Amino acid sequence: LEIAVEEKATGEISAGAGVGTDGTSFMFAVSENNWLGKGIKLNTALNVSEEKVSGNIFVNNPNYNYSNNSVFASLEVSSTDMLKSSGYESSNTGFSLGTEFEQYENVYLSPSLTAMYEDIEVDSTASSTVKKMDGTYTNLDFGYALIFDRRNQPFQTTEGYRTSFSQVIPIIQDSSSIKNGFDYSGYKDFSEDIIAVTRFSARTIHGLDDEDVRITKRLFIPQSKLRGFGAGKVGPKDGTDWVGGNYTTTLGFEAQLPNLLPESTRTDVSVFMDNGNIWGVDYNGAIDDTNEFRSSVGVSANVFTTVGPLSFTLAHALSKSTNDETEAFNFRLGTSF
Repeated sequence: LEIAVEEKATGEISAGAGVGTDGTSFMFAVSENNWLGKGIKLNTALNVSEEKVSGNIFVNNPNYNYSNNSVFASLEVSSTDMLKSSGYESSNTGFSLGTEFEQYENVYLSPSLTAMYEDIEVDSTASSTVKKMDGTYTNLDFGYALIFDRRNQPFQTTEGYRTSFSQVIPIIQDSSSIKNGFDYSGYKDFSEDIIAVTRFSARTIHGLDDEDVRITKRLFIPQSKLRGFGAGKVGPKDGTDWVGGNYTTTLGFEAQLPNLLPESTRTDVSVFMDNGNIWGVDYNGAIDDTNEFRSSVGVSANVFTTVGPLSFTLAHALSKSTNDETEAFNFRLGTSF
């Protein structure tokens, strides 16, 4: 009996940038899948745009104390400067701790606790609505997710589906809100050359005790679910600022073509169509809530080069609201260690 062991890289350093119709954004991330040699996953990220700087650290032990249950923790810090456009700036610091375990066969439960501290400062140029939000806020939220996972494998899935329902409920109420979410992803391999993927998501957020949702807690569509549009630059607009919505939905179709190019090129290609909507402005009924259908088509590729993985996306917006900003090209370059 011969056992051959080949050492492989378990970490990755990546950097990326987005170029769109309204400036650029940058990101830098470091991930390690075998931290301390114990299979612990460690991810850190830094995102920089013209108005916001944010960073986070995420640690996940997928087999805590050999129990087959995962335990995770995260720390997030962000600073947003909207003084020139909206007359306010905010800083946010938060910490979360949670776990995930298989309650029944293919049914997982993931409870967590999140503590957040936010400081919002306004100046004389802010609107009356924004001035009402001046102050500091401390929140302790209980969140949970119920997950039904029937995928054949979590990485490079080719068959099955995954459905989840999530909710965030405030324990300490300080201008708090309740958030609900639903996600579905389905996979079907038509051949070794084509894997069809369908993804759907929906989110809602509402303030408690008839209060409006804090402007810094409103919903935005993640850029990964609506490619071809600027991050955080889709939906209702208050003056020159995107303020998010109370509701979001996305629906995406993707055809993954892992064998489109010769194996020697080490390139994964996919074509996609993304659709989404974001609407609802509870704090000001006079603002256009942009309840309009958005869609985009494009192609994305992951190229595994000698210096590391290179990912890029080319997208074209088919329909959009007058408030939305598009982003035709996005790329990320990384290296392994």
